[in-house]
Amino acid sequence: MVAFLVSCLALGRASLVVKAGRDLLGRIGPQVALRLRSETSEGWTPVLQGFVYRFFPAAKVQVLLEAVGAVLRRFGSLEEAWKSTRATGWDALGAFSGLFRAHGGDLGVLVPVTGSAGAAKRLNLFLRWVVRSDAIDLGLWSAVGPQALYMPVDTHVLQWARAEGLTHRKVADRRACWEISKALRSVAPEDPLRYDFAITRAGMEQKGTLF
Repeated sequence: MVAFLVSCLALGRASLVVKAGRDLLGRIGPQVALRLRSETSEGWTPVLQGFVYRFFPAAKVQVLLEAVGAVLRRFGSLEEAWKSTRATGWDALGAFSGLFRAHGGDLGVLVPVTGSAGAAKRLNLFLRWVVRSDAIDLGLWSAVGPQALYMPVDTHVLQWARAEGLTHRKVADRRACWEISKALRSVAPEDPLRYDFAITRAGMEQKGTLF
């Protein structure tokens, strides 16, 4: 749950994302999943008062927490929610995102818009965290294999991929994500995202956006 909520906020400078994530989680409390399952709409309002990160004000974040709570009450866990879609590949991303949007309310871009041309970077980042298992990623899920993951494509990854000839796309969109992921699968078919952390951090250091 922590990974999902932080990934939803993962826009902008890494240090600011961490700060916003800590603020939000501090407001929710230590038993994140339990609080999300049990809290009411009226209960979230005072908890989130004053919270804002970039273009995510408290009201929009409250919609997210209520939607996540509804999904948890229905399926028990996010992994069970993922499995319930019975979808694979990119279709699974859209179907999973749709479970939160089905709750209603304005989520904005906190979760990907089903069927959009976007790269679903933050959802792919969440999946990397919970599917891969190494010194960086958590390896909590078994419903998805590492070989099925898509690259979380942002401006840093896109810049690197264009320089290496993996894509000629000028924006970090879905087509760029597909092309970059396909190229990485040709190098490491069982774990195409094994180089993601190194690639991303190199780009962030070059632009001075890591800290």
